[in-house]
Amino acid sequence: MTICDNCSSSVEPTANYCPECGSELDPPLKDWADGFLTLVDRGHIQEAIDGNETLPNRYHERLHETVRHALADFCLLDRWEEFDNEEALFGDLPDEDIDVDDIDAVEKLVRLTCPFRFVLNGAGLERLENIVAVSVYLCSSEPEITPDDVSVTIEVGGEEE
Repeated sequence: MTICDNCSSSVEPTANYCPECGSELDPPLKDWADGFLTLVDRGHIQEAIDGNETLPNRYHERLHETVRHALADFCLLDRWEEFDNEEALFGDLPDEDIDVDDIDAVEKLVRLTCPFRFVLNGAGLERLENIVAVSVYLCSSEPEITPDDVSVTIEVGGEEE
């Protein structure tokens, strides 16, 4: 048996995560190119998406906390004047219109939509409108603007035939 460094629970020696607290056992050294998920996390999550693995609830709790920490990191970077948000978001995308036949550029653009889809799927459309409105208010440099002065509406629909 292995002992979890985080909660001291006994864990099967072949386990990658503690079934009690969800902590990664013997976590690999962090490769910063991976993002906030380790390669082990990515493998387990992909297996769960494919229906080949069920992860313990405590694992989900750890991931929820990890995402909240990542969002806090974005907030910190946004407050740092020397950090270029535009470069971070668009630095590897062409400045001109993206050619739909340029698969590499299209994949980079789709990657940029993922955080927005993540928030939309988690919040729903009405709540997203409120989040964007508060964000616009907080970004405003106009001292006379109040939260009531900002309204955001997102319309989804197509042309009627």
